[in-house]
Amino acid sequence: MKSLGITGNIGSGKSYVLDFLSKKFIKTYDLDKIAKNIYKEDELVKQEILQIFPDVTSKEKEIDTKILGKLVFNDDEMLHSLKKIIWPRIETFIQDKKNSNQNEFIAFEGAVIIDAKWHKMFDYIWIIDTNIEISKKRVLNSRDISDIDFMNIINNQMKLKEMQILLENENCKYSIIENNSNIDELNTKVEKELNQIRL
Repeated sequence: MKSLGITGNIGSGKSYVLDFLSKKFIKTYDLDKIAKNIYKEDELVKQEILQIFPDVTSKEKEIDTKILGKLVFNDDEMLHSLKKIIWPRIETFIQDKKNSNQNEFIAFEGAVIIDAKWHKMFDYIWIIDTNIEISKKRVLNSRDISDIDFMNIINNQMKLKEMQILLENENCKYSIIENNSNIDELNTKVEKELNQIRL
């Protein structure tokens, strides 16, 4: 079994890369979606979050992740509190999936894989790297998000150089896949990296 962690900043194209792999019949997991499912389904998580963030429930009495996101990205202390609740659950999810798919190649995608130290759980890391202006254009055109919110998110995410230094210091196998051109070029790069892993 080989495991891959795909990361990168908002708007880099990492979700597209994960979808590309799924079409290759590789088992894939979007950790952002996993987190949202945990917010929705784990009653203990709900209770812990509402103790700290009592005003983040939706009309359906669920955790409103948009409200929660705006709160934490403007407050480092609140963000740290949220990480302490959700990150251990996601780490457990990753380990469980690795344990139950020991004979398969599996891939996980998430913006905080390195920040959360989950990179140590994977055999390979791919960093999808995109120019910030291109990322901003993609995000503003496809999501209900403001320019200010985009910059708040970017400023709270690890920079490429920080990721590289950490991975190299820990002797992790990683590749940087630049995504500043078109889909065909990105597909070619991903296919090449995938073939290297499968050797």
